[in-house]
Formats: sequence, structure tokens, C-alpha cells
Amino acid sequence: MAKFSRIAYFMVVFGIVVHLMVERGEALSCGDLSASVSQCSSYATGAVGNPSGGCCSAVKGVYALAKTSADRKVLCNCLKQSSSAVPNVQLSNVAAIPQKCGVPLSFSPDPNFNCNSIQ
Repeated sequence: MAKFSRIAYFMVVFGIVVHLMVERGEALSCGDLSASVSQCSSYATGAVGNPSGGCCSAVKGVYALAKTSADRKVLCNCLKQSSSAVPNVQLSNVAAIPQKCGVPLSFSPDPNFNCNSIQ
């Protein structure tokens, strides 16, 4: 139950941040990346075999907001930090979400990925 609570907390925070990002229209920050993506939690933890339609919609929305290289670097770093902080998140599943949803992200939630290499 505690594992589910941590995952749910991560996803809610991520959704709130996304909502704030949309409202402000400013550069992205980790405080800006959260709520809609809560629908990705079951796939991110391996509970289901594919991301849901809601998850893909959320990922596409976040991708649309990351318009600049700086935004994509922030998104990458926030994703790495969040993914490594939640137990039972399968990084391979998190990394597969963009491709499975048709979003051309060029970075990984892998803790060793260099987000500064993003163009």
C-alpha cells in the first residue's frame, strides 16, 4: 500500500506541475511538470502492458509545452529525478512511453543520461 501511495503522490505532483505550466505560459521548471500524467502510473509500474489513451494524451500535452531546448533539458532532468525517487517504477517502461504514444522524445529517464546533450 505504501508503494502505491508513493507512486500516486508522484503522479499527482507531476499533474499539478503540468497544469501550472499551461496556466503560466512560462519556461518549464520541475515545479511545473505534474497532474495529467497520473494516468501513466499503471504502465510505468508494469501493472498493464501498454500506456492508456489518457497517458498518451498527457505525454503529448507535455511534449507540446517543451518548445525550446532549455525546456526539454528541464523536462529531462525532472523526469530523471522523479523516476529515481519512486520505488517500483520500471525505467524501461517510462522510457518506452513516448515511443508507444508517438512522441519523438530524445532523452531517457535513465539516471546516467546526460540531459545537457539535448538539442
